[in-house]
Amino acid sequence: MAIIGSDIMRRAGILLLDEDHVRWTLLELAEWINDAVRAIVIAKPSASTRDIVIHLQAGTLQNVPTDGTPAPQQLISITRNLRSAESPRLAGRAIGPTSRAALDAREPNWHDERVVQRRREVKQFFVDVEDPLRFWVYPGNDGGGLVEAIVSVLPAPLMAAGDTNLLSSWNAAVGLKDVYATPILDYVLYRAQSKDDTGANPGRAATHFQAFSTALGIGADAEGRASPSTRRNG
Repeated sequence: MAIIGSDIMRRAGILLLDEDHVRWTLLELAEWINDAVRAIVIAKPSASTRDIVIHLQAGTLQNVPTDGTPAPQQLISITRNLRSAESPRLAGRAIGPTSRAALDAREPNWHDERVVQRRREVKQFFVDVEDPLRFWVYPGNDGGGLVEAIVSVLPAPLMAAGDTNLLSSWNAAVGLKDVYATPILDYVLYRAQSKDDTGANPGRAATHFQAFSTALGIGADAEGRASPSTRRNG
């Protein structure tokens, strides 16, 4: 179930004792909702994903294409080889994660096509820790490979469909699943209570930010341990 912007705004108004959204306008709340979504996707990339097809280049080093809407922010996983971009059901071999250290230890010359023959199908991959839109494949590709990838994307920002002062104008999805509704609300309340205004409450702001950070910290830590970039299996 998707999170609806007006639902977050309504709940925020109740908790802020500002149900008419006078002190904290709906436009302000929308900006903070968008900020919360961006923060969540940065901390937990799998919160917003899409599948894409990548045409591989010749060699071991590959790049995630940045075209498309929404544009990829980070590579999460390479799942399988494809025989055709038009027919994903014609899938080939599954692709497993590995690490640079494991490949270097097993075959120090794995980049050299004279030692490891380049092929169309990929067996393993790992994400470049310095650039989350760059990855490496084993064996090196012959330039004809197609793979299916999961990438993190930033949802389109919440925007009003009419008068920004009407709650009903914000009846649009924010692009994340409802499991993130409470962290988004906590972030909005943190920003509202931090505002340099007669309604500001630094103590409550800190409490809401801590709740937001804790929710994301647990998820981000778990995701980091499961990330293909941090695994050390061969």
